[in-house]
Amino acid sequence: MLKNLLVIFCLCMTSWHVTAQEEDYISLYLLNFTRYIEWPESSRSGNFVIEVLGHASVYEKLKEITEGKTVGNQAIEVRNYMSASEVGNPHIMFVGHWQSRQINEVLEKLEGKAVLLVTEKEGMIEQGAAINFVVREGKICYELRKANAEGRRLSISSRLEQMGILK
Repeated sequence: MLKNLLVIFCLCMTSWHVTAQEEDYISLYLLNFTRYIEWPESSRSGNFVIEVLGHASVYEKLKEITEGKTVGNQAIEVRNYMSASEVGNPHIMFVGHWQSRQINEVLEKLEGKAVLLVTEKEGMIEQGAAINFVVREGKICYELRKANAEGRRLSISSRLEQMGILK
């Protein structure tokens, strides 16, 4: 019995470690996307806002790595929500896997806004995300649909396109 519990504990710890690596990866990429995307002039005043819906650990990591950083002359501000009804006017909106069921409400809230919508669940590119994190051959990578970003008045660099899976 004790041996079985030890095996289960080890499996859970291994699973947690992989998840923590994925969260670090997503957080770093959310920050790095700011280097390869251009927002319209009307979005270049005030704070640069990144909102996270439903992924507290990505929020915590993102808050940590953006401390004191800027996008152009805009200080980065990171916000976390559990409900799409709280979504404001971000530059980047990240919708975690478990909150993807709220995607329609998120899309309504972001209608007409210059927002990079980033998700992490299969099929979200077809729902309107510009970037979607997926696992391929055991590695986390991202899908990119340039038309979804351009529809929100965002300009994607060719370098970002080269690094992603075009959809």
